[in-house]
Amino acid sequence: MRTRGTDALRLPESFIGAGLALLICSPILAQMESPRPASIDSVAPPESCIAPGTVPRRGELAREGPVVLDISARSLSAPPDQPVTFSGDVRVRFGDQQLDTDELFYDRQSNVIDLPGRLLYRDAFISLEAANARYDMGASTGEFAEARYHIAGAEGAGHATSVVMLGPDQARLDDFDFTTCGLVNPDWQLKARQVDLDLDRGQGTARHARLELRGVPLLYTPWMSFPLDDRRKSGFLYPRIGLSSDDGLDLTIPWYWNIAPNQDATFSPRFIYNRGTMLGTEYRFLTRRQAGRINVEVLPDDDRYGDDRYFARLEYNARLARNWRARADLRRASDEDYFLDLGNNLADSTVQFLRSLAMVSGIGQLWSVSILADLIQVLDDSVPPRREPYRRLPRIEFVGELPLTWNFRGQLDSELVHFERDVGITGTRLDLYPRLVFDLLRPGWFVRPSVGVRSTTYNLNGAEESTQSRTLPIASLDAGLVFERETAGRRIQTLEPRLFYLYVPFEEQDELPVFDTRELTFGFSQLFHHNRFTGPDRQSDANQLTVALTSRLLDGADGRSVFDLSVGQIFYGRDLKVQLPNVPEDDRPVSATVAEAQWRPARNIAVSAGLQYDTEKDDIDVGAFGLQYRDRHGRQAALGYRFRRDRVDQADVRLRYPVTGNLNLIGRVNYSFREDEALELLGGIEYESCCWALRLVGREFIRDRQAEKRSAIYLELHLKGLGSLGRRPYDLFRDQSSYLD
Repeated sequence: MRTRGTDALRLPESFIGAGLALLICSPILAQMESPRPASIDSVAPPESCIAPGTVPRRGELAREGPVVLDISARSLSAPPDQPVTFSGDVRVRFGDQQLDTDELFYDRQSNVIDLPGRLLYRDAFISLEAANARYDMGASTGEFAEARYHIAGAEGAGHATSVVMLGPDQARLDDFDFTTCGLVNPDWQLKARQVDLDLDRGQGTARHARLELRGVPLLYTPWMSFPLDDRRKSGFLYPRIGLSSDDGLDLTIPWYWNIAPNQDATFSPRFIYNRGTMLGTEYRFLTRRQAGRINVEVLPDDDRYGDDRYFARLEYNARLARNWRARADLRRASDEDYFLDLGNNLADSTVQFLRSLAMVSGIGQLWSVSILADLIQVLDDSVPPRREPYRRLPRIEFVGELPLTWNFRGQLDSELVHFERDVGITGTRLDLYPRLVFDLLRPGWFVRPSVGVRSTTYNLNGAEESTQSRTLPIASLDAGLVFERETAGRRIQTLEPRLFYLYVPFEEQDELPVFDTRELTFGFSQLFHHNRFTGPDRQSDANQLTVALTSRLLDGADGRSVFDLSVGQIFYGRDLKVQLPNVPEDDRPVSATVAEAQWRPARNIAVSAGLQYDTEKDDIDVGAFGLQYRDRHGRQAALGYRFRRDRVDQADVRLRYPVTGNLNLIGRVNYSFREDEALELLGGIEYESCCWALRLVGREFIRDRQAEKRSAIYLELHLKGLGSLGRRPYDLFRDQSSYLD
């Protein structure tokens, strides 16, 4: 038989939500289930600890509005002055909540519900079983015995010998445990003798809590508190531990301070054995229109350096209006060796400059404008004062576009900058580049002519002539064809020839200053650019024709590119006379031949290659090669090679190899053939089961430009669904391209 909730029975909807106290725990346990950190970045999905089908899917809450309490049972007995008895396949439903049991007694006099036998409860967040339960709806108190739960949408599960409801917002759990492993002999468990829950404050308190791995206690605390909902809570975070050859033990114990719903701070005391104790702080705030972060690190009287050390950074973003934004990023370090000594990787040792900037920008449908001020702190003592970057105080940039008739459109790139530096010429530069573009686009071909004028004017201090200028016309013609054919394997092959002609007359520019201009790194995209230089201090002269050819092989089913090949070369009609200071004219008739290729023969393999071949010198200027492999068994490899004549000659090999289903060997070798030494050596092991992972890695890497090396050991224990212990190593394959995804 089935009945609906009535005044006679008065079995309220709150019984399902408040009566089963472990439901209250589900926000806690759901928060414990966080994404796996990138440090344990295995490719194959880990095996599941929980048998398939036993982990409930997370659903949607449905407890408000026109939701009816529905009770069904084989029989119903409601004698006068006696408890109402539901028996035989009793099922209670209210929205997303469901309770199944064999017997349910409701005493109308005392307003008490008894469930003498085993019960099963499910909702959008949790699934649990209990041996029996008793709940007083009037006092909102009760007790549930021998409870076992599973977290919906995750593999978290555990037990509690008893759950005592002390009131509508208070509960106590005895002999509580939690794990993401199987419940039979789990590899790890978080246990507590007693857990008190305060729903009103959104906080829980655990007494005599311990973390066990394979039965071995790892952590113990007589008292700890934790949040029950999405309200943040102040407290200690997981410590970070490291060990290096030059600094010894490196230990950080962060403490989090929840200041307000939109503000927080983290204080990170860090002990470095051979240097002393430093303090790192991070403050964050967020409003509807603003967001900011302040980081400060201070190491008083560094034992090895012999002076105070610090680093400070301010990040700020604001929405001023619908199309206007403000941004600031201010950085400052105490000395040029700060990142060399206190950084943790090879990238820190290569930091030459710290850039600070403040900017206001706006964007519309046909325009964008930005006002920026920046300055540079030089950290590389090999940079002389006359080579230091200029401060731009300020830089104003405007880019606009104006659609016209007959496929014509006008474009304008403009920039006004004031350059400051303690040594050398300073001044203001105004650069204007208006142009007219005609777009003729048709299926299978396009033609895009463009004509414009670039005018650059200087107002200088410290130069022989305080006012200088340069005005040059720039004309170009870009045209291409696209041919397609279907191959025998139902793939589509394209053939895309392209011509680009550029004309810029020569004008002597040796007297103009060089504020922020360098020669662009030559590559395939540079074949179609109107200037060989990054800034307007030099506008290259040109009477040149680019000839390029691209061919693609596309999968006919999903359009995935299987093979791309692009080849191009510039033919110069005259010598390249415009150069940077102390660089001779270039009299070669053609540029280096540039070729780029990408090949994906299978889903788990990607190959890329690039080449710049100087036909005049019959030599290779630049070469690059990359190979990536990844399979469903977790094997992963990457091979990279970079060559630039007289500058770089390096190989980089990375490997992850599963020895067994759970054990991986990882390694990396970054070797410079030019210096005949390893820039970085890494080796380690990873163990990963369905619910925990351990990584032990040793690294040796170059820490500075004098080739001084640093050795370090990283240890991380990751308990899935709970968090990580130890200092996280960097991701082995983080900077690899996503061709395999």
